[in-house]
Amino acid sequence: MLRVYYHSETEIKKGEGVDCLKQISFEKICWVDLQFPTDHESREVIAVFKIDFNKLKLENELESNPRFYESEDFIFISANFIALKENNFESTPVFIYLLNNVLITERNADLASFEETTKKIKRNRKGFKNGSDVLEGILETKFDFDADFIEQIAKNIASVGRSLSLKNSVDMEGTLLKISDYQEATTLSRESFIDKQRVASALLKSNVFDNKERLKILIKDINAMLEYTSFIFIRLEYLQNTLLGLINIEQNKTIKIFTIVAVVFMPPTLIASIYGMNFKSMPELSWHFGYPLAILLIVGSSLLTLYLFKRKKWL
Repeated sequence: MLRVYYHSETEIKKGEGVDCLKQISFEKICWVDLQFPTDHESREVIAVFKIDFNKLKLENELESNPRFYESEDFIFISANFIALKENNFESTPVFIYLLNNVLITERNADLASFEETTKKIKRNRKGFKNGSDVLEGILETKFDFDADFIEQIAKNIASVGRSLSLKNSVDMEGTLLKISDYQEATTLSRESFIDKQRVASALLKSNVFDNKERLKILIKDINAMLEYTSFIFIRLEYLQNTLLGLINIEQNKTIKIFTIVAVVFMPPTLIASIYGMNFKSMPELSWHFGYPLAILLIVGSSLLTLYLFKRKKWL
């Protein structure tokens, strides 16, 4: 899918397809969005803008900073966006080209931040005069979505914390798996913030990119969210340690029960073993009260052991 956003006399319009791209003059175009591009669409974009994007990607891999490349008249950025795939959040690459204030994006995912940016473009035409404004809008929208994502994780963590503080029974295994999932999601979110921070810092140093005041604000916001993710990691570690402590307590209770049972039945087992020996010279075997006495000793030894446990407050 190829989408073209261009200026008309009254608004920023959206066109689709290669034919639309060829019909619009270069000066009016502010954004070309390639989503799941076909080979034909990629070739046409290369022909129109006279830049071999595939060659640029290969050359950029050899650079010291493979996520950002700048020449005299264009910028190349490789950024990671968080995308929902099969009910799981994953990091997906997006390739960004800024050529003479025309933004070109290439992606193979449905991204909510791109959809929201297109809505902003329709609502506020004056705020998106060229591709640089659109790129900044995408970065800011991406930050907002990532911030909402990490805040939702924080709410879920708070819910887990409340469930652990209640005296009701807790699904230990399920809760432990939730904490692990939240750790992975927080790591993914932190990586996304670091990626945005790197891109914004590179744009701030760029000679091609002009809109730098909003970038400074964005970098400050990113730094604040990075500190927040560090706090979330600490909280997750605390919850994990608390849960492992509860699991350890439950295991100790189970071991304690088996230990008490074993100790309680140890004296009766000893008595039964003595009188279960098969020897000829055992006077008690022929005694009329031998069997009742053996039963009394077995029961009495068990009760005496339980009494001692109670007195020592082990039960």
